[in-house]
Amino acid sequence: MVGCVGGTTARRLGEQPRTLTCARGRARAATPVGFVAAWLSLLVGALLVGAGPAAAQTSTPASRAAHAPNSAPAEQPRLAEFLRAKQKARDWIDRLEVDPIELNKHHVKGKKKLAEILDAYLRFYRHDDDPAGRARIMARVRQMYQHTKRPEYHNMADNSREEFLENSMSYCRVAWLLEQFGLPTRLYRSHLRHIQPRLDEHLRVRGAWQRAMFARYYDAFGLEKPPILCKKTKRTGVIERRLPLAEYQQRSDGYDLTHEIFVAYNYGYDRTQSTLTEGDLAYARKILPALARRYMQEDDSDLLAEVLSCLTYLGWRTLPEFAQARDYLLDHQNANGTWGDWEEYRVALGDYVEQYFYLHNTMVAIHALMAVYEGDWPAAPE
Repeated sequence: MVGCVGGTTARRLGEQPRTLTCARGRARAATPVGFVAAWLSLLVGALLVGAGPAAAQTSTPASRAAHAPNSAPAEQPRLAEFLRAKQKARDWIDRLEVDPIELNKHHVKGKKKLAEILDAYLRFYRHDDDPAGRARIMARVRQMYQHTKRPEYHNMADNSREEFLENSMSYCRVAWLLEQFGLPTRLYRSHLRHIQPRLDEHLRVRGAWQRAMFARYYDAFGLEKPPILCKKTKRTGVIERRLPLAEYQQRSDGYDLTHEIFVAYNYGYDRTQSTLTEGDLAYARKILPALARRYMQEDDSDLLAEVLSCLTYLGWRTLPEFAQARDYLLDHQNANGTWGDWEEYRVALGDYVEQYFYLHNTMVAIHALMAVYEGDWPAAPE
């Protein structure tokens, strides 16, 4: 554990989406700033190789980490449908091109999308017992890893304040994910050390769960924590505030709730948590099922998948909303393997709608289903 500066010793990843209401009336994640935002406004109103791993690197490479079994218990309902859905999603992700530099040119957050696809591949990797299958995943990951060798990828020291805020979490997450695959990040870590003053400073405007996730990254990369990550601050999350269900008015409210739970479990990479109290869990058990019902009614498979992951991590498999959310996702996969309906944005984004919207939606949906069927998460005591 890295000590804190001036204090005692001491996870659609990501950036919080703003809210955009679609022509159909459903809340959506915000579109990029700039010409795309203008287009969408019209539409609705008339997203290094180093010499080797650093000596301080403590993460466990995916190649050596324990991973969940590839097959779920035979008694799992709709298992065959899940396996088909997983293969369709994998086929689509295998075809998707994610070049973070090129995406940035088209007002899509390239680092965020690189983090999302790497996260998807890490889940596939850890649930694949076939050496040939794991080799194919590693080949694809190494291909995307090449982007992080490009000088223009490491622009966090001199990009704009807005761009830094939009990319800081994903920039850290990409490094962490690469290390889980056992790939060298010595030079990447040197860039992180170089931008630490900006990281430290921008934490003042980050929310509660984001600060908690940055604290994890500071520990993982051996960065000395500033005081803001070492002490209780006035910024509290929706769980600690016990935000009433009636006040979950924006998508960002549900996003904050799921991410507070995600961070507690390191996005499902940790099997236990030590931050949520009994009172926190009682609150979440009340709110999560209600949000699951709402998101199914609103056809929001993106946030529904995040809620299902939370229910799985917490072991609440006997809740009726658990099976309902699982079945909804199985019933609403698109023919091409994706989840969600973002076609109204294709006019403005063109084919980049695939990376901007469909990638996150598909990633969280297949993550949720893999956790249900292959994660071997225990049920909580009744």
